[in-house]
Amino acid sequence: MMKESANMLRPKFRERRAGVFFLGLLAVAGILGRGGHALPSDDRTFPAEDLRLDLRVLWAVLEEGHGGFDRYVPRNVQKTNFDAVAAGLTGPLSEVEFFRRLLPLVAGVKDGHTALLLSPATRSGLLAQPVLFPFELRWIGERVYLFRNLSQAREVRDGTEIMAVNGIPMDEIRRILLPLIPADANTLSRRLRLLENPNTFGLNYAVAFGRPESFRLRLRDASGRESGVTVPGITGADLGALRRERYPDTAVRKPLYELSYRGATAVLTIRGFGDERGSGSVGYPEFIHHAFRELQEKKIETLIIDVRGNGGGRDEYGRLLFAHFMDRPFLYYRALEMKKNRYDLFKYAPPGRENWPGDAVRKNDRGWFDVTDHPNVGTMNPETPRFTGRTCILIDGLSFSTTGESTSHFHFHKKAVFVGEECGAGYYGNTSGSTASVMLPKTGLQLRVPLVLYTLAVDGYPKDRGIVPDIPVTPAIEDLLAGRDVAMERALAFLKGKAGAGK
Repeated sequence: MMKESANMLRPKFRERRAGVFFLGLLAVAGILGRGGHALPSDDRTFPAEDLRLDLRVLWAVLEEGHGGFDRYVPRNVQKTNFDAVAAGLTGPLSEVEFFRRLLPLVAGVKDGHTALLLSPATRSGLLAQPVLFPFELRWIGERVYLFRNLSQAREVRDGTEIMAVNGIPMDEIRRILLPLIPADANTLSRRLRLLENPNTFGLNYAVAFGRPESFRLRLRDASGRESGVTVPGITGADLGALRRERYPDTAVRKPLYELSYRGATAVLTIRGFGDERGSGSVGYPEFIHHAFRELQEKKIETLIIDVRGNGGGRDEYGRLLFAHFMDRPFLYYRALEMKKNRYDLFKYAPPGRENWPGDAVRKNDRGWFDVTDHPNVGTMNPETPRFTGRTCILIDGLSFSTTGESTSHFHFHKKAVFVGEECGAGYYGNTSGSTASVMLPKTGLQLRVPLVLYTLAVDGYPKDRGIVPDIPVTPAIEDLLAGRDVAMERALAFLKGKAGAGK
């Protein structure tokens, strides 16, 4: 989930993790395919002058509109990178070839809410081909494993290590793809988790190396014996059906939020900061109020909050969770700002926002514009009942956006111990809120650029990282295959005070 709101600055859209956001995550190296087939639209080329025009528009839109354009990378460094690409535009390129060259520039902003997409026709043509990788992956340290087998080679066992694809070692594929996937700051965990999805890996691979006839894999089993297998790719339409058929548990929809118990420890699971829909559903604010009332009535002293895989949602819902741990008023956002109150970039977007946001924002001392119409702006009050017991929070690389905002406050105010892997959100906030969707005029490539710079009222942490857990947990592939939740076990052991639980 990303942000969304009822007011004029919509908080963050729900991002159902890698499965929905993948088209914007085709962040791959600017290299030619290695023997793969051409992708859709490769037969149509654009002259160099058109490409240079689109590159200038891309720079202008990012520089004018992106609220966090130089949050992590100085403007002059990015301009040098753009100029280098411009110098290389000496002849015609196809849309996909141009796309390859631009992706590193967009990913170089280091913002997970920013995305470059192929034109609708090219995207549709690509998805209709069997380019998706027929396995779900799991990166563990420097190794990568086949976690769920969706291929025709049913004999390949889940948990087999993959060494190479079509003769390209996995460490080289990782080196090429990872640094170019849009993600906040320098959070490696998020890039890895996104690449584990068949959509993201397969589409990235196709754009980087060309569409292969098939995937020729070099594998290694648990005993160290190496083998090979060749499998065709799958289409987007195949993916869901194969998952449901072979791994039916993955198709079961889990509630967005729930409260359960592991002995005397409560487990509050929040999979998304949104509202459940449908008959009998309880909205998030009501659920949270009742959950903390129940913890109080049951005199619960230890709590685990599980926000792994939570891609975000409504800004105020993240703040509402944190407010149940505070005993005094607090500042949630230090600033919520936009660069302008009217943007030239909307001439490249669908009509209707030419004068937006206008008077809905207020000019501040540094010449930017403060967003005032937002439920998290200003001094926030604590919520009752307050939880005063010991708390662990489970995080991973897919904990993002609104989730990152809330967890940063837990961390800064020392309200919880963190367990798992580095949070996929930047510690000091993100750039999101309202997003402009623009089209480059010549090639039709589409850019999603977030306009609002979110700056949290936190301090004292490295600028370029997400929360690094107090108790790092890296499950073995055997744990994952067995469904053993090692991070949960470590959190429970820590809260029970068992020796070695925090090591």
